[in-house]
Amino acid sequence: MIKNLFLLGSILVGSFTTAQTTTIFEETFATTETHSLWTIADRDGDNDSWELVTDEDSGEAEVLSFVGGFAWSWSWFYAPLTPDNTLTSPVILLPENGTLDLTFKVAAADNEEGYFEEHYAVYVIPAGAEFTGNETPVFEETLDGGYATEAKVVNIDISEFGGQDVQIVFRHYDCEDILFIGVDDVKVEFTPGLNTSDIKKEKAMVYQDQKVVKIQGFENVNEVRVFDLSGKKVSQVKGQSVDVSALSKGIYIVNFYNEKEVVSRKIVIQ
Repeated sequence: MIKNLFLLGSILVGSFTTAQTTTIFEETFATTETHSLWTIADRDGDNDSWELVTDEDSGEAEVLSFVGGFAWSWSWFYAPLTPDNTLTSPVILLPENGTLDLTFKVAAADNEEGYFEEHYAVYVIPAGAEFTGNETPVFEETLDGGYATEAKVVNIDISEFGGQDVQIVFRHYDCEDILFIGVDDVKVEFTPGLNTSDIKKEKAMVYQDQKVVKIQGFENVNEVRVFDLSGKKVSQVKGQSVDVSALSKGIYIVNFYNEKEVVSRKIVIQ
């Protein structure tokens, strides 16, 4: 392991759930027993992929955002790497008739020398299915800088998969010669029986007003990024909403950012 790591950082995101919420899956990477339940794949064949480690194993525990175990993948390790590495969860049984929130912490090397622009995506696939890379991600981004003290926490609504047996895939790819990305504290929470009005009150809601995509229930948004299903960023604007009139019909992922939070949702452009 590289001993001289850079500071990692973070933002926090609210859970947007009520006291009825229950945790149906949680992974802190704290023990080797849970490590062994995850599947690691080196899709680019460079003999380097995700590693499951503890902060002590990393060599410089005091500079890491994570406490205890975590997973990391490298885009540089004494030489430039072009990763396409996947980390796949054990099977998760998702309840139906409610809302499901996936949250996780993510961080990358930061900050003075610009080692943070790692690209990654998150997928939810049927249990036992072979990951091909052509699936539609539920979240995707290239990390920006400024997370020098805590890990960033991402919140994703995966309610559309309710009632299914699934696996979560973290994919580190489409970047080169930066340093590393880390993932920790993966959690799926379930809130049963919310009706439409309750959901609007308790969760961030993304909607389209004509050809402008906006968000309700998520304050102080200062940037919006839109990705197509191939993972290409098709729009990035400063502000609280994004005009999608120039985009073709289809499904997109829209990420809303404020200074401390990020919320990701899918939209359909008709």
